[in-house]
Amino acid sequence: MARAKQPCKNHPDRLTARRCYHCHAPVCSECISKLERHYFCGRWCFVKWKAGQFFLRVKKIPNLQIYLLASLILLTNLFLFFYFNHKLDSLKKITRQQPPTSKSVTQRDSAWFYVDSTFRPIDGKFGLSLRVSDGLSVSVWRDGKLMRFASGQGGKIQIQDIPLLFGDNKFVIWAHQADGATHLVDSLNIFYRSARLEFLARPFIQGAIDSRMVALTFDAGSSDRGAQEILKILRDKGLRCTMFITGRFLEKFPQVVMQMVKDGHEVGNHTYSHPHLTTYEQNRLHHNGAHVGREFVISQLLKVDSLFMALTGRRLAPYWRAPFGEYNRQILRWAAEAGFKQIAWSPKCDALDWVEDSTQTLYRSSTQILEHFLQLEKNSGLNGKIILMHLGTDRKNDFPYLALPALIDSLRSRGYRFATISELINQRASQ
Repeated sequence: MARAKQPCKNHPDRLTARRCYHCHAPVCSECISKLERHYFCGRWCFVKWKAGQFFLRVKKIPNLQIYLLASLILLTNLFLFFYFNHKLDSLKKITRQQPPTSKSVTQRDSAWFYVDSTFRPIDGKFGLSLRVSDGLSVSVWRDGKLMRFASGQGGKIQIQDIPLLFGDNKFVIWAHQADGATHLVDSLNIFYRSARLEFLARPFIQGAIDSRMVALTFDAGSSDRGAQEILKILRDKGLRCTMFITGRFLEKFPQVVMQMVKDGHEVGNHTYSHPHLTTYEQNRLHHNGAHVGREFVISQLLKVDSLFMALTGRRLAPYWRAPFGEYNRQILRWAAEAGFKQIAWSPKCDALDWVEDSTQTLYRSSTQILEHFLQLEKNSGLNGKIILMHLGTDRKNDFPYLALPALIDSLRSRGYRFATISELINQRASQ
């Protein structure tokens, strides 16, 4: 029976049936290393397996001195192994970082093919201006995926808008002749960095701890029960908050979204369909879900932005909140490429108002929600904290929003000012 394919431990978007011989982690063909007739996910796993095999043998030796000598020999070999591999990796890194020349020529014929230069600054995309012989076509591949294919006319090809991923991009350029012959022209690495993307890829969990500011945020998923009541309370109290809406909420309740905008609230992104992005629900690990890739994450976010623009004539705030709080570093980078920064909630600041069954341990009544936050403020303060609540509820009674008026009044009486996420971020950046 064939072994089921699972996502590679280093490339979650690639499925593989291969496993590391030592740790049994799934690894794709790019990550796997064959050492002594077995496959390993890396040198360290090979060393651990090798050490285990060694000690299984020497433990059978009755002479302690021989055992110690053998251990010393093993440690020496491990040191030499890592030392020379480190030197080799450093040499490879230096070689990879050497920039391509402005005119990279194939070894086949110096007059046959030239890569002239990039003709625009790297800003998430780049282009190539190529001079080729008549009848040639060119394909550009990034990390094993075809990105562009073009045919030459008049001896020149311009390939525009080749997308760059955040981080390392490995490009290979091939030339194709009319008779079907294919030739490797050149390869190049482009490491794409952006201060804006790096900022957006860092999750925001709390504002400045020396500021008496607190952010009250609301997630809007599938229900609008209680939404109008919450908006009225905030309106009566003169509060502007940050709200994260899903695309489906916007499609079902456009009047509620328009009321948010009218009341001056900041509106962020909560994905289109509120999917699980990681496997946390199954195994308590934040590995990418089977369906989750770059295109999926970006489309989930941009679709909501497009719907919001169509409804209100404006863009969403550049913030998103991952459904169920499920994300990892790769998902954060994909969201950053779409223009959104993850906004989490501060520790112990989930109101748990989404728990509707009063028999569950996590359930909090409206009174308990109020008491929880007031006690939290008394114990550790709420400076810069981000509170999570929900705009809709499936409870039949004791609605969570009943705690809001007293919570707002109590925190204000203790010197707190309610702020939007933008205000928290800007205040922290100004310090």
